[in-house]
Amino acid sequence: MSGFAGFPAPAIPTLRALPSRDSGWYAAHKAEVADALVDPARAFVEELGERLRAELSSGIEAQPKVNGSISPLNEDLRFAPGKPPYRDYLMLNFWEGPSKPLAPTVRVRIHPSGVGFGGGMAFDKDALERWRAAVAGPRSGAALERALAPLEAIEGCELAGEALKRVPAPYEADHPRARLLRHKLIQARWGDVVPDELGDARFVDWCTERLVRFKPLHEWLVEHVAT
Repeated sequence: MSGFAGFPAPAIPTLRALPSRDSGWYAAHKAEVADALVDPARAFVEELGERLRAELSSGIEAQPKVNGSISPLNEDLRFAPGKPPYRDYLMLNFWEGPSKPLAPTVRVRIHPSGVGFGGGMAFDKDALERWRAAVAGPRSGAALERALAPLEAIEGCELAGEALKRVPAPYEADHPRARLLRHKLIQARWGDVVPDELGDARFVDWCTERLVRFKPLHEWLVEHVAT
């Protein structure tokens, strides 16, 4: 695979137009979509993965293929009835652990309106119990607050996953980290502009600088919640 040289000029217009396309159009223009999005994404994942293993965690998985680190461009309409058949964004995922859906993950989302960054983890029942115990623990909970503070200080950052109205038993309703105990997943995320660097090799550096901000949270999740 050749090195990443940026996403070409048609990348953003292609994303912008995809929701209005149908499967017939996609089949006829698959090579154009690959040239604009999928092929450069493969090279990007390979190079960014190397950087993240060096600067975020040596255990990061980066698989330069669709359904690996590259999310499909098509919607699964079985689970998203009424949505357009194709997405107007490109999602690129980097995770640590044997089960991608339940692993600590950082991601890049390329959209015509901007580039988004996210980091966190989804929980199954067992992981949710570990999360709550670690949030409630005096030392581990304080360490989590220290990991989240610089992320929440980023302009526009959202902390997603708070889903419960009440603190779950057996934790006290007035626990100092009640808001985190009400979470059923955790993801810090924010958006940035579409940079000039998107079109050349500097985009790897630009994304690395932002994704390494998740390092304290990622390490905390690996230590306290992941299996």
